[in-house]
Amino acid sequence: MADVHLLGIRHHGPGSCRNVVGALEQLRPDLILLEGPAEADAMMPFVGDVGMQPPVALLGYQPDAPQRAVFYPFAEFSPEWQTMRYALRENVELRFFDLPLSYSLAMSDDGAQQAEEPSDPFDLLAVAAGFSDGESWWDMTIEQRRDNTGVFDAVREAVTALRGAADSDNASHRDLIREAWMRRMLRAAQKDGFGCIAVVCGAWHLPALACQAKVKDDNQLLKGLSKVKVECTWIPWTYDRLMLRSGYGAGISSPGWYDYIWKHPDDDGTLWVSRVAGLLREKNMDISVAHVIEAVRLAQASAALRGLSSPSLAEYNEAVVAVMGFGDDILLRLIGESMVVGDRLGHVPDAVPKVPLLIDVERLQKRLRVPFTAEIKELTLDLRKPNDLERSLFFHRLSLLGIDWATLGVAEGKGTFKERWTLYHKPEHIVCIIERAIWGNTLHEAVQKYLLHRMEDIRYMPELTHLLNLVIPADLPDVVGAMTTRLDGLSAGSTDIVEMLEAVPDLVGIVRYGNVRNLDFSQVANMLQAMIARILAGGLLVCINIDEDAASDLLEHLAATDYAVATLNDSELNSMWCEFLGKVGSASNVHPLLSGYATRLLHDKGLVSHERMHDALRFYSSVGNATADIAYWFEGFLRSSGSLLLLDDHLWELVNGWVCDLSDADFKELLPIIRRTFSLFTSVERRKLGEKARGYEENSKASSVSVGTSCNDAEAQKVLPLVCSLLGLEIK
Repeated sequence: MADVHLLGIRHHGPGSCRNVVGALEQLRPDLILLEGPAEADAMMPFVGDVGMQPPVALLGYQPDAPQRAVFYPFAEFSPEWQTMRYALRENVELRFFDLPLSYSLAMSDDGAQQAEEPSDPFDLLAVAAGFSDGESWWDMTIEQRRDNTGVFDAVREAVTALRGAADSDNASHRDLIREAWMRRMLRAAQKDGFGCIAVVCGAWHLPALACQAKVKDDNQLLKGLSKVKVECTWIPWTYDRLMLRSGYGAGISSPGWYDYIWKHPDDDGTLWVSRVAGLLREKNMDISVAHVIEAVRLAQASAALRGLSSPSLAEYNEAVVAVMGFGDDILLRLIGESMVVGDRLGHVPDAVPKVPLLIDVERLQKRLRVPFTAEIKELTLDLRKPNDLERSLFFHRLSLLGIDWATLGVAEGKGTFKERWTLYHKPEHIVCIIERAIWGNTLHEAVQKYLLHRMEDIRYMPELTHLLNLVIPADLPDVVGAMTTRLDGLSAGSTDIVEMLEAVPDLVGIVRYGNVRNLDFSQVANMLQAMIARILAGGLLVCINIDEDAASDLLEHLAATDYAVATLNDSELNSMWCEFLGKVGSASNVHPLLSGYATRLLHDKGLVSHERMHDALRFYSSVGNATADIAYWFEGFLRSSGSLLLLDDHLWELVNGWVCDLSDADFKELLPIIRRTFSLFTSVERRKLGEKARGYEENSKASSVSVGTSCNDAEAQKVLPLVCSLLGLEIK
């Protein structure tokens, strides 16, 4: 009978990792059973490759549905990783004995329900030992333990007691199946005649593996499981994605700290605090060696007072705040992410099996010198430079495939030759690349086929114009040609004025960008002109007899279209557009929100005289109009006009003069409407408008007093003798 040793661990625990390595070196097992899917067996040889640098993750996915994937991350301090390294180094057979992914992924397809995650069962032990939670109890009791004699027996005993006390209903159906499979694999290993078997798995599974479950019961649990085809590969991982906050169920709170514990188990804290000091000095903080010495001493003293064998991360953080921050944690927050999390990104060797599209993407990254990195990077590209232009094309094409590694921002300065990109890698990007691999083996081929497929399903013209606007910077002339032809067909068949209004800004962008890129978009320019003509002919009808919601939507389209047409600066298009605005501003039954906005636009373009504007203000504010209509008209007229009122003295005098000419009764009636309109301005605009009104009033009073004094002085001399006589005064 084989000698079986159950080694219970916590995933990504440096103390557990050290304990496992020590146990394996002492036991010298003939076989190692490691928690993990059976498909990982084929990936084992790559673990020993010199190019494999953790953190990395084993990725399993369905080739016909790559979005259905699962990750198994490993850091250098993960017990499973060091177990694999030991097996390769000592030439010991290792088998992954968890439920194969072919069954696990199929269980989700079958709708298998999982119980909700129960609360951490180790919280019970933490309360008894005086810790705040089970995580901190495990850290101090297991991970930072110096004397590891009998630690695995103690863990097994504790977990057995906890699982016995826990409600059996808390175990998910998936976990029961997994543990049944593990027992099956353990029995098979025992029958194979190995003398010593080491089982390395999560501590929570130990009681299930130690129990004498019946083979019949396990077979019943495993009977009839569905299967799917699965492929596996290795991918780089990051410390940030090892964090619990990332949504990873077995995540940890401080991978940077765990990395330090693993690599420097005998350090008294001097190295850790010195790193803290170094990062603070990089932030131009004045931190001396004395600060480091005092912080280490304080952390050790705090640990002793709390009955701890050595300081934990909490004690070091408290010491840094007290000694270096003088009680303020702002310095610690400056460097906390760098120290506690870290920005490490792993690396996998080129020999690891990959889909051709991923190989092509990595080739382009290497040539353009834009590899995946753990930290966020900012790049400003000058499209006049060949390498920057190629980078731009690369980023745009990845974005069109739905891979949001590179995000386009707003570049500072003038000119269309600049682009500003933000690069932030997430491991899910590789899954997305694998998913898009069905469209082609190279990025150029994949993005073309993917976009042509998307185009076939588009029936709404603005959706196609928006996509075409994104395609142009990617330098895909065949796709642009096909989309332009399709857009021509949709435009010819469209009778929806609102749809046309929504499409105009993107069409303008296409024509303008085409000029910058030296592309021929004369067909789109003709299409745009025909569309504006159709809006002129039938656009007024969609503005008549509509409610507030429809008017608000139309207002946004009018604003966007007006800005786009003005930007293009085509005299014929401008003339047609202004003619349409004139109809909207003057026609009856047009919603007053649109009428007011159209009038304002015509005023801004200098097409409405001062007198005509003043008459319009009086007309729309007259008592014969409904209060709601007056409110909508002024809201449209003054839309986004806070800054214009401040800068345009003519518009200011027009509005201010109209308000000043109102009677007291009319002013009181319109005051709520005026307040509602001005409430849409920003607080800064409202404050500056108030200051301008006050200054205007003071200047008016000063001017009135000055004029009055100069006029009355001469007249006073004529009446002064009579006034003095009436008052009995002598003239001096």
